[in-house]
Amino acid sequence: MNYFASIVLTCLMFGMGLSLQISDFGRVFKLPKAALIGLTGQLILLPLLGFALCIALDLKGIVAIGVMLLTLCPGGVLSNLFTLIARGDLALSVTMTSISSLITVFTLPFILNLSLIFFDNSSIQLSLPFLKTAFQIMLITVIPVSIGMLVLHHAPTFAEHSKKWVRLGCNLFLPIVIIGVLVQNDGAWFQDFIKLGALTVLLNLLSILLGYCLGKLARLDAKKIRTLSIEVGAQNAMLGVTIAISPFLLNNAQVALVPSIYGITMVFILWVYTSIVAHLDEKKIARAKIDKLTL
Repeated sequence: MNYFASIVLTCLMFGMGLSLQISDFGRVFKLPKAALIGLTGQLILLPLLGFALCIALDLKGIVAIGVMLLTLCPGGVLSNLFTLIARGDLALSVTMTSISSLITVFTLPFILNLSLIFFDNSSIQLSLPFLKTAFQIMLITVIPVSIGMLVLHHAPTFAEHSKKWVRLGCNLFLPIVIIGVLVQNDGAWFQDFIKLGALTVLLNLLSILLGYCLGKLARLDAKKIRTLSIEVGAQNAMLGVTIAISPFLLNNAQVALVPSIYGITMVFILWVYTSIVAHLDEKKIARAKIDKLTL
């Protein structure tokens, strides 16, 4: 299961690369204000939120490290899908997802190591060599994305046909990985499901609110605000699971419990949130059309 999770994540990142071009990374210069605010929220404020939550709820050991690992992960490819459903700014979403995936290669191992020291207790003995961890994360994120981009550039027709099958296959296998992680913990997850489920729901709601407030404070338009709320609120839980259970990294299935359960609750919360936002948007558009006709 440990190696299987790495393979699934690698394929998922390859599928993401099939939709990316070099120009997508350049959008940060076309959307500097929104992108920089969003990345600040995702890469700096979100880990601080996770840390504050751990302190406020007096979380320690495995659970606290799981929370910190999750908040240090970049946005996942699901955020692009939810942005599309919510009628958000897809270009901004893709920009934030791709750039955060590059930056977290270096920020995640550094800050997670500090978290391991701060929240460590006698029940866990974990450490992450910085360079080795950065290299491993690069192997399962940046490199497959780059290969996908090369395929798109040199064989666009093949990439277009392959994209949906790669993502479909990964989406089918994601539940298997999560179930495998839960089974690895010998049923301990079931005893803690209500507690950890409530924790991940709270974290998800607070992170969505964080992105929303950042967009409001920056006086961005409605599309960008909802995009920031989704991007800051949707973390790559699969990356968190892979880092936790990988024999080359943490190699601890218990740490994977928080990102695994988050992967379940996040999809439900964001589906509800984006559906409501899209419905309200449709009503607004319909009302505008009626007002136009009556003038």
